[in-house]
Amino acid sequence: MPFADLPPLKVHYQQSGEGADIVLLHGFTSNLSIWMFGGVMEGLADEYRVSAVDMRGHGATNVTPADYTSDVIAADLLRWMDHVQIESAALLGHSFGGVVATHLASLHPDRVRAIILSDAYFPGLQSLEPNMGQASVWTSLRETLLQVDTDIGPVVDFPHLFSIVGSWDDRQRKHLREQLGPIGERWLSSLVRLSGTSAGTDTFATAGLDADRIAATSVPVLALYDEHSPFEATSKFLNERLADCRQAVIPEANHLAPLENPKAIVAETKSFLAELARR
Repeated sequence: MPFADLPPLKVHYQQSGEGADIVLLHGFTSNLSIWMFGGVMEGLADEYRVSAVDMRGHGATNVTPADYTSDVIAADLLRWMDHVQIESAALLGHSFGGVVATHLASLHPDRVRAIILSDAYFPGLQSLEPNMGQASVWTSLRETLLQVDTDIGPVVDFPHLFSIVGSWDDRQRKHLREQLGPIGERWLSSLVRLSGTSAGTDTFATAGLDADRIAATSVPVLALYDEHSPFEATSKFLNERLADCRQAVIPEANHLAPLENPKAIVAETKSFLAELARR
């Protein structure tokens, strides 16, 4: 496995293909395998050089006690791009990965050719999304955890979830692994790893990326929101406020389009980047 030695981090990443660079950024508590399981990385690598990166504390990249806000993760990404000599790239970010991509573009637009957002939720737009607790992913997780006598409540609250994770006994963890399957087991392992850090609070901090700064994004954006996304208000904001934003709906997806409908992600991304190349 390739690693970039960027103290205090050893950043794990994977690369495939040749051509213009696309960098894939997973969401909070996920890892780069989300791009491999569904075939997004493979689907893009026939035309581009595709890199998938494990953010700090995720996947095979080491955990730090703190520093998980989007500005810090964007700085990590910039250091990694320097290390692997990527001068400019299109950034495809799922969920929190989209926040990181947007933050990097706001700070260093010369390094970001374009942004593709996959169902991104922005802490800086949280006033637009009062019903985030109704997100189907959180609702399903709540139902699963009730099987091990754990109620995480109706509202998304990762600090609370992290505090609960640390109290689970072996029986509860074993039962959850059986219920969640291979992908869910990886997610559970990530949750356990991050439970002793500030990540649950940091990733929901605005960190300077407020509504005005998001609206000022100067690079082209493709906003992909899932058919059953809980973030309709965010999608509308991006469409109305960004200077250069194309939108598309990913059918049959509930926030996890890289796994639920990866072919649509690949097709929309290729179409968007081909259009940009013709400008």
